[in-house]
Amino acid sequence: MAHIVIKQGLDLPIAGGVTGETTGTIVDLPQPKTVAYRPGEFLGLKPKMAAKVGDSVKVGSVLFTHKDYPLVKFLSPVAGTFKEIRRAERRRITDIVVEANGEDAEQFTAFDDAGIDNITRAEAIEAICLGGMWPTLRTRPLDLIPNPEATPQWILIGAFETGPLQPTIDTLLSAEDAIHFAAGVSALKAVANGALVMATAHGSNHAALKASGVTTHTFSGRHPAGDMGVQVNHIAPPKAGGQVWTIRAWDVALIGQLLRTGTFPTQRIYASVGVGAVTPRFVRTTLGAPIAHITGETIDAPTRTILGSVLTGKAVDADRWAGFAIRAIHTLPETVESRIFGWTTPNTDEFSTWRTFLSGMFGTKKKYDMRPGIWGGFRALVPMGAYQKVIATPDIMPDFLFRAMYAGDLQDSIRLGLLDITREEAALCTYVCACKSQIDVLLDDVLELYIKES
Repeated sequence: MAHIVIKQGLDLPIAGGVTGETTGTIVDLPQPKTVAYRPGEFLGLKPKMAAKVGDSVKVGSVLFTHKDYPLVKFLSPVAGTFKEIRRAERRRITDIVVEANGEDAEQFTAFDDAGIDNITRAEAIEAICLGGMWPTLRTRPLDLIPNPEATPQWILIGAFETGPLQPTIDTLLSAEDAIHFAAGVSALKAVANGALVMATAHGSNHAALKASGVTTHTFSGRHPAGDMGVQVNHIAPPKAGGQVWTIRAWDVALIGQLLRTGTFPTQRIYASVGVGAVTPRFVRTTLGAPIAHITGETIDAPTRTILGSVLTGKAVDADRWAGFAIRAIHTLPETVESRIFGWTTPNTDEFSTWRTFLSGMFGTKKKYDMRPGIWGGFRALVPMGAYQKVIATPDIMPDFLFRAMYAGDLQDSIRLGLLDITREEAALCTYVCACKSQIDVLLDDVLELYIKES
């Protein structure tokens, strides 16, 4: 076991988190009327429909599969009717919607304790895929759904979160989940041929994270210390074109629940956060629930809804659904007030990474009302030494990397770290960039180009 300190990075002191008496409280919500998948949240996913609009489905019925990997299945979280497929430009599927009006459920193979302890690699892969939990695994590099027929160099279990206002493992995993977590670890050890590693926060001693045969590393430092891509880069990056697979600890527990019960686990815990939410809270509801169902009441003003983190999340309309992977919904007011000659005032109530305000010079534990506004125009990319302060992956020269990415030079971009830098790091670069360059958007575009040409 090694302890790794992340010295670079940035913790955003953003207001709108779950505080006070509601910090440890999870509100149980009734089953929503509709649920949905958002295929666009998975890079590289080409959905192939297995059900038709109007079909009756059970909990665990196959809605669609991954066109490239037919064994990877996406299952209905509710029993009811396949209601609709929503599309955008060029008939791109945006939402696959199911209406809830029943209780029937598909039954998969359930394993006893001895069966889980002695599960083979083929059995584990088949059970996870057929039970709809394979998309919880992602590859490094590229963050794609892995090919079930491939073999990873090793698998990382990420057991903590440092993103702004994201729910932590203490909320998403309870001590009662220990038996499910241990079962999930046994299955993943078989998938990884024993090469299983877990990353935890330094000093953490969560009751559920008790499983044998796992090498544990501890991390401390600022965000993105909890990002699994950064953790992979510090522990053992992929070699010679191979892959490392990653998965969150709470998803490992869901895999264990699937194996032990033989039913598709549909309950999820979400965080509704942000100053646009009247009451920030944690809720327990069905996978893929409507956004409005999760957020509850919002302020009486125009708001922006962000699925996931404010750094790497996606802004969507509030009438859509949470989807599969995210665990937080951030609501921000759209209105951003301007100040005349604001840059000339001390501004102790504004956050600054550039020490242009007193709050940036002396530091503070205050939380700030940060909103999605940009004043002034976009500028050319000018090296100012800011990117190096937030990129935690070793041996990356961000100024040269971003220049190559802007030029569309894939060969130079790869040589300079295109496949190593994470979206969290790119988003932090966007936040601190005085030139207002959208580095995270640039990274997504260049990675899509890489996937098309590779």
